[in-house]
Amino acid sequence: MDFVKQFTKELKRSTPAPEQLALAIAGLAYPQLDINQYLAQFDEMAQIVQQSLFSIPPGKARAMHFLHLINEELGFTGNRDNYYEPENSFLNIVLERRQGLPIMLSLVCMVIGRRINVDIAGIGFPGHFMARYQDEAGIWLLDPFNGAVLAPEDAADYLARIFSQPIKLPPDAYEAVSATVVAQRILNNLRGIYLNKRDFLMATRVMDYLLVLDPANALLWRDRGILHQSYENWEAAARDLRHYFFLTGQLMVAFEQEKMEESVAKPDPQDRQVIDIFRRIEETRRQIN
Repeated sequence: MDFVKQFTKELKRSTPAPEQLALAIAGLAYPQLDINQYLAQFDEMAQIVQQSLFSIPPGKARAMHFLHLINEELGFTGNRDNYYEPENSFLNIVLERRQGLPIMLSLVCMVIGRRINVDIAGIGFPGHFMARYQDEAGIWLLDPFNGAVLAPEDAADYLARIFSQPIKLPPDAYEAVSATVVAQRILNNLRGIYLNKRDFLMATRVMDYLLVLDPANALLWRDRGILHQSYENWEAAARDLRHYFFLTGQLMVAFEQEKMEESVAKPDPQDRQVIDIFRRIEETRRQIN
């Protein structure tokens, strides 16, 4: 299966499913992944949660019971020992190990909630992702990574304790994020992890998805081009950097070998380096061909 195409197809739906996007992302590392197998697991888990959840009155007690079922009955916990392991961001592995990052465990809550008609949304606080549980009795925040349920007004103090520094949250910090934003945050996590590991091939695969989300972002084209160059994929590197120069209005500058016309804006030092890289790539391509 072409998981980038699957990712693109899901994004075009009026309401993309976060689990579909997350499983398509997992396909970048697990090309034999069977999406339907993991969707069926969500159906089974939703049935388990539904069996006892509604015996609890609405309100904080039900929110706490929901999180208890996620953490204890289903066994999902935060992976603190290997927090920066890429597998923590792949939904298939999170479902198999029952461990993951805050965003992945919150996604599990969201997906199960939707299957049993419970209003659970993702909340992308700075540095820590949580889920927002809402019923007729009120709103509570769920932190499945740490097993905590709290009132929204306590979020800043709660995060301050986690990060050991004062936290001030703007009003829009409590707004639910879309499935697309969830996917983007997962991908940004993976990009950072692979770059730190200097696994440039996997970082490039992550960039394929990020460019589906934001194809007009010139910096993404530049970064993927440089990543292609790092493992000598000269054709792809040249293609991406050409597109970067096109988007930034520097295509003529990039191909100008001699003195640039006075009317042409001079590139800044960073783009000067990118142009030098591009010209070396073009020279290598000519020698090979």
